[in-house]
Amino acid sequence: MSHALVIGASGLIGWAVVDQLLRCYPSPTAFSKVTALVNRPLKLEDSFWPIDGKEKAELDLISGVDLTSDDEEVARTFKEKVKGVENIRYVFYFAFKEVLSSPEEEVRTNVSMMRRLVRALKKLSPSFLSSGFLVYPGGTRGYGIYRPGGIFSAPLTESMADTLPPDYAQTVAYPHYRAMLASESAGQSWSWCELCPDAIIGFTPNGSGYSLAGHWAVYLYAWKLVHGEGAEVPFPGTKEGYDALYTETSTRVLARAAIYAALHPESFKEKIFNVADSVEPGRMRDRWPEIAAWFGLKGVQPHSTARVEDPKPSDFIKEHEDRLRKAGAKGVSIWNAQQLDSYGYWLTFDRHLSLERLRKAGFKEERPPREGWEEAFDMFRKAGMVG
Repeated sequence: MSHALVIGASGLIGWAVVDQLLRCYPSPTAFSKVTALVNRPLKLEDSFWPIDGKEKAELDLISGVDLTSDDEEVARTFKEKVKGVENIRYVFYFAFKEVLSSPEEEVRTNVSMMRRLVRALKKLSPSFLSSGFLVYPGGTRGYGIYRPGGIFSAPLTESMADTLPPDYAQTVAYPHYRAMLASESAGQSWSWCELCPDAIIGFTPNGSGYSLAGHWAVYLYAWKLVHGEGAEVPFPGTKEGYDALYTETSTRVLARAAIYAALHPESFKEKIFNVADSVEPGRMRDRWPEIAAWFGLKGVQPHSTARVEDPKPSDFIKEHEDRLRKAGAKGVSIWNAQQLDSYGYWLTFDRHLSLERLRKAGFKEERPPREGWEEAFDMFRKAGMVG
């Protein structure tokens, strides 16, 4: 029995993993059961997952497991709530808890959460202990992009993640995940890997503080309501941000890479892998007009005098909230708007990823990055978040 556990299943990446598993990727027989664990309660009918069809894996949707409690409580809750916990073999871990007190405390909190899950599964699931595989996401924060101008020169390769300056590394969870997982799996038969995207493009049914596509979808819809069809909309950022090379990763491709990795542990064991829709990097100079066009707008370059102090997309959304509500838009809950607002202002340097390691491991799927944006926007419209 191939039982997959998805932690953070209603989030930006977790939702897509469940979606792809229920769409029978990579085959109808690859997985027999999927347990989707969510933090915020989610009704199955509101999930937008494909839940009909005879060939799909059995799905259990569960909430109420608190990974911030102690080891014994987490294990007890899993035993009570997760049917077939003893058969869990594949774990897709996409939970992350933002901690505002300090980056170091955020690291400690999130490493402890993952450790509690791992220890619960080692205790409760012989299948995981004997041949399990855990996949979790890193990100380009692990390559130093939160430092002004970045730390490394692009293209960014996985080996750079092990050479972060110590003062920066202590503020990033990913190297600490790796150390913890290496310790917990030492001498055992289960393993893990880290997948590293840059800009993640996708849909989630109840919002995400890390969804750039969701944030911009509401912004562009509001712009259309205010300025009309065909209006020009400047890129919210600077010229440097408009022209910087970066990498787009649709959640569909990221989810498929995660599933592929879990099914090919011999190639992915204890390594980091960059993931993207295309080997070729992109620029917002190319993408912004395409994004705006989906909303019937004309995306143009930023104002020549653009500064980080300028009014941001969230300011515009807030100003026109009544108009959005009257238009029937449910909107997207954004808890990290300050970071997303600043995307085009502080990411002003090349930060694209090398996919050489991923391709050598056997995952070769490519798609035009534009399709990931359009797929996300289509889902936001289907969910009533934009018109």
